Amino acid sequence: MPKAPEPKKMEIIEKPIFRADYEMELVDSDWLKAAVKPKNFIDFIPEQCILCEGCVDICPWYCIFMLDPTSVAESGNVELARQIDGNDILFLIDDNACTRCNLCVERCPTGALVQSQVAGGKSKRGARAMGTVPQTQKAT
Repeated sequence: MPKAPEPKKMEIIEKPIFRADYEMELVDSDWLKAAVKPKNFIDFIPEQCILCEGCVDICPWYCIFMLDPTSVAESGNVELARQIDGNDILFLIDDNACTRCNLCVERCPTGALVQSQVAGGKSKRGARAMGTVPQTQKAT
């Protein structure tokens, strides 16, 4: 009987935990209304996020980002940069890429992501899918 081949070793891919190379743009309500998207969107509740990155891993469109505060400062958005503490992580969902497939909502273990409706270009909570999370909230 022939001998079975040796299994190949698994390739280890280094993945950055928090990206610093994302380029942010502000999206205004007129753009949001004109976009051909469902009236639903993914809303974010920062107080419930544990920075587990489950949503980042499951997103088929690679549109969920957890960004280092330095990328915010480099974007030129002074107002947002003032709101972010040096130890915070900025969570955001790129509305251009998001199809509202809801996989991230289903994957979130704490309910930090929920599907909401857009009314008049604004979310019910007002913040859209972005918020800062202190690194101290990260699950260990």
